[in-house]
Amino acid sequence: MTTTEIDITYPRVVSRAEWLKARLDLLAREKELTAARDRLNTQRRNLPMVRMDKPYQFEGPTGPASLLDLFAGSHQLIVYHFMWLWEKGQPLDEGCRSCSGWADEIARGHLQSLRARGTTLALVSRAPLAKLTPFKKRMGWTIPWYSSLGSDFNYDFGVTLDASHAPLAYNYRTKAEHEKAGTGYYFGNDDQPYDLPGLSCFLRRGDEVFHTYSTYGRGAEATGGGYGFLDLTALGRQEDWEEPKGRKTGLGAAAGSPQVKYPDQY
Repeated sequence: MTTTEIDITYPRVVSRAEWLKARLDLLAREKELTAARDRLNTQRRNLPMVRMDKPYQFEGPTGPASLLDLFAGSHQLIVYHFMWLWEKGQPLDEGCRSCSGWADEIARGHLQSLRARGTTLALVSRAPLAKLTPFKKRMGWTIPWYSSLGSDFNYDFGVTLDASHAPLAYNYRTKAEHEKAGTGYYFGNDDQPYDLPGLSCFLRRGDEVFHTYSTYGRGAEATGGGYGFLDLTALGRQEDWEEPKGRKTGLGAAAGSPQVKYPDQY
């Protein structure tokens, strides 16, 4: 597709001087955001932590593993709750397309920087390892991936929703609160239990493991990736919800939609 084939509303064309004035105004707002983000990160680091006493069991490429094992000797652990696709109670052969895109960006560049700072990043899914392993091979990832099937891990961390297990809630909001906020779509799947994405952080003190932070939905965008780059451009993510209107090109796709391709399909 060429730019001449895209019917969109372009930004105004102005002189360099007028553009610079507008850019400096925006720069002041960006610096406000940077300072606010630094304050928010300080608050996040000041969160208390919760001792993990439940003996969760995972299955990895070398066999059974505990939550402590997932640290792989590091001081910190980041778990990405990778959303797997299920149908009528059975795991399919592929995971979430958007989770796959996120993992692909991380797996091809971020891990070295994390390891240098004593931090391990691992994927955890409710699907059986026999489903995860071939998909991981297909994607060409070396990132560690564990199955939490048979444990309460996904349920306790709010990424597997099942009304028979606990009242429906996601990202610290009930179903009613999400519907009021316009995000009731998280509960649109009647085929329970089903999975949603998230990210959790853990810290160890010797052999003790503590939970320090979790975030869900768009909260994982704070880790960067392609969305962060697109947010710097005039066309943005090219999705329906963005402002100003008229910038949708037909190339953008909402997270999890069928239009999102798996990384090996680009």
